Amino acid sequence: MRELPDSHPRNLGLSPYLPPALLGFAATSFQVYLIREFSVHFYGNEMTYGLVLGAWLFWGGMGSIFASKRKVPARAFWTILLLATSVFPICLAALRLSRFPLHLLPGEITGLSLMLPFALGLGLLASFPLGMLFVLAVSADGGNIRRVWIGESLGAALGGLIVSLALIPHFSNWKGAALVGAVVCIAAAVVSGARKKLWGATAAVLVLASLWAFDLPSQKLFWKPFTYLAGRDTPYGKLQVVRLKEQVSLFDSGLPMYSSGDPASAEESVHFPFLQKPGAKKALLIGGGAGGGLAEALKYPEIRIDYVELDPEIVRLSLRYLPEKEIQALLNPRVRIASRDGRAFLHSSQECYDLIILNLPEPATAQVNRFYTREFFELAASRLSEGGVFSFRVPSAEIYLSPARRMFLATLYQTLKSSFRRVEVVPGDTNVFLASSAALCLDAGVLAERVEGLGLETVFVRREFLSERLDPLRVSMLKAQLEGTEARLNSDLEPLSYFYDAILWNSQFRRVEAGIMARLARLPKIWLLVPLLALGLLVLLIVPGKTPGYPLIPLLFLGLTQIVAEIILLMWYQTLHGSAYGALASLLAAFMAGLFLGGVMDSRKKEIRPSRMVRLQAGIVVWLTAVYWMLKVPLPKAFFYLFLLILGILGGQLFITANRLFLRQKQDYGLGYGLDLLGSFAGALAASTILIPLAGLPGLTLLLIALNGLTLVAVALKMKP
Repeated sequence: MRELPDSHPRNLGLSPYLPPALLGFAATSFQVYLIREFSVHFYGNEMTYGLVLGAWLFWGGMGSIFASKRKVPARAFWTILLLATSVFPICLAALRLSRFPLHLLPGEITGLSLMLPFALGLGLLASFPLGMLFVLAVSADGGNIRRVWIGESLGAALGGLIVSLALIPHFSNWKGAALVGAVVCIAAAVVSGARKKLWGATAAVLVLASLWAFDLPSQKLFWKPFTYLAGRDTPYGKLQVVRLKEQVSLFDSGLPMYSSGDPASAEESVHFPFLQKPGAKKALLIGGGAGGGLAEALKYPEIRIDYVELDPEIVRLSLRYLPEKEIQALLNPRVRIASRDGRAFLHSSQECYDLIILNLPEPATAQVNRFYTREFFELAASRLSEGGVFSFRVPSAEIYLSPARRMFLATLYQTLKSSFRRVEVVPGDTNVFLASSAALCLDAGVLAERVEGLGLETVFVRREFLSERLDPLRVSMLKAQLEGTEARLNSDLEPLSYFYDAILWNSQFRRVEAGIMARLARLPKIWLLVPLLALGLLVLLIVPGKTPGYPLIPLLFLGLTQIVAEIILLMWYQTLHGSAYGALASLLAAFMAGLFLGGVMDSRKKEIRPSRMVRLQAGIVVWLTAVYWMLKVPLPKAFFYLFLLILGILGGQLFITANRLFLRQKQDYGLGYGLDLLGSFAGALAASTILIPLAGLPGLTLLLIALNGLTLVAVALKMKP
């Protein structure tokens, strides 16, 4: 069968590129906003991102296959686009109000068993119709899959850039999504040229206007019985300030950052490290200063403090809503505030500190986990003065440590010991970890004398409480449990602690789920990777090379490779340069720009041979090998954009080449696109939830190299040149 011509007898608008460009713009923008909102309401860590992205890709693939098999008419393109745009606000509203039917409290963390069905439901509503539109656009353009691919990729790249640079810094998620939807509706009405579409576009814009109008009232409803004071969607997360009676709390993407009027947390985070070195002159406080930590540290008259907070809006909101005591601490001339990623600040700083206090939440996300790795601990040790002290605190239990909690704490303890000569742990419902090159003191009497000698006014860190909390038997029992538990080290390339933290949380609510995760955590890495490799090999071997659809088989592995490689690069970017949350849209835009360029480059090829697919597949293997060797190199930001651009170029060319070879034999416009998205679904789900924390970034990259190497061999042997 001859390859279909480039003619487009049934154009959907003024230009054949405009409909798919509008589709790409809408799909990428809505995907970014759905991930941002989902992470706020369902445990905002990287597992969440993988679930949402996986569900989105799964239903996009199913929508593409459905439209192709059911022969949905191309004239339905604009109707379905307007319908999808109208439904998206319902998805966001369902997310925000989900805690009521699920009987959750504001800020309550849920397990994967609740997240997955909700993600799949939202993906069905939001992504299934968008997956159909790709096939309809190809049908309307006479089968010219290259032109549709180029248009969609260009629109997706523009969507990522506009959302990242213009909308996220200035508008909330709901308002940004409303603006995107309004642009899509108006453009659809204009480009289609059909007067009757004006009514549908007007109705969709009215639905989107309600999204804008009910943003604030719905947030107030979500936080009841708390009083919602203010919120801000920033490039780094969603900040929300709430009040219950006289206590003001700040949440970042659904996770608690601090609460005013909590002297126990503020005192223990500051005084235990300060009392190890009461004559300290210079301290670095990473996070948590606005919640009372600064006020406690300033009780030491000679201390000067560098306070680092990634998101400047945290300080701005704190200055508006915190009690006067905390506000004065933020404005104290002995405090220098830096709005930077704490790790990047410490890496570039030439200062030498007597104390470095990490006052961040527990490592519940890979973003926070990078402050609890061996590499960060070694960096902190290198910035301490002689006998300086490094400290952090994480939730624990007063008496009994469950197996999940013991593993979580032991991993942190063993990792800290790999970087410091002396490590001590203060027992309690919160464990305070202390590390130094010099001896550390947990003698209650000595510390109480230091408190009294300095004239410190404290509520909890004083003689009566210290004698009980630092009872030698309690201290030694806790230390014995942590030293007696066999634990792997937490590192940048193997971020284990956020996975262990997920097990810990799930063990409190859903024991079956936690048990499965715990068993996976005990498996050797090779047992996690080999079954996936064997499954890929099986697919390549059992499908005959003469099958009409065989040219599309590499697309299944291409989709998996692209999404997993993107996640690996995002994680590595985050480790080196801070939050990837704000850079998500722009990094995605770089990849989409590569897809567009790959499509343009392929369009110049009038005749396609299987040997071209072999060369492109070899290019992907070379690209993955380069990523593997670069994983331990501190790359500048620009390299990540370049790597994603190149991946997009290779993937875009391979996608179009495979489809052109397939369409010579069978007219099915949705199968290749659907296989690509379904492969992406499998990769997103497996990588983000299990493989990255347990197999590590290098191990996962080696798996991709092996899978693509096998694909290269199979394509070279089974497809005639």
